[in-house]
Formats: sequence, C-alpha cells, structure tokens
Amino acid sequence: MRPALKYIVEAALLAAGGPLKVEQLGELFEEGERPSKQELYKALHDLADDYAERGIEIKEVASGWRIQVGEAMAPWVGRL
Repeated sequence: MRPALKYIVEAALLAAGGPLKVEQLGELFEEGERPSKQELYKALHDLADDYAERGIEIKEVASGWRIQVGEAMAPWVGRL
C-alpha cells in the first residue's frame, strides 16, 4: 500500500536538498499512478498547514517548493 501523497511529497522535499517544482514531484510516480497537479498542490498546501505552528515550514519560492527554517526561528538558527 502506498503512503499518503502528502508524506511522499514531504519526504521528497526533505531529501531533495533544494526546491522542487510540482512537475518534478509528479515525475516521482509511474505514469499510471501519477497524481494530478491539483492533487500535488493540495498535498503541498496541507503540509504547509501542518507545519504552520512549527520551527520549519513548507514554502513556495521562485524555483519551486522547499522545506526551510521558519522566519521566526532565524535569530536562533542563524547562530549555528
């Protein structure tokens, strides 16, 4: 059984090491099981909502979607 789409997307964003476009996320799947762009956007927005109260966030940037440190955490993380 395949994990929920948002968990696959979450793992891909974490493993990628940089932003991923929705089209790149779609390429993770075989042709017959590929989710629609609408389904991928829903998964991304659901993840963004899940992360809203945490120290990291899912954010859309010019080059795609990524997992990053939340802006509110920058003063502390910037000391690393």
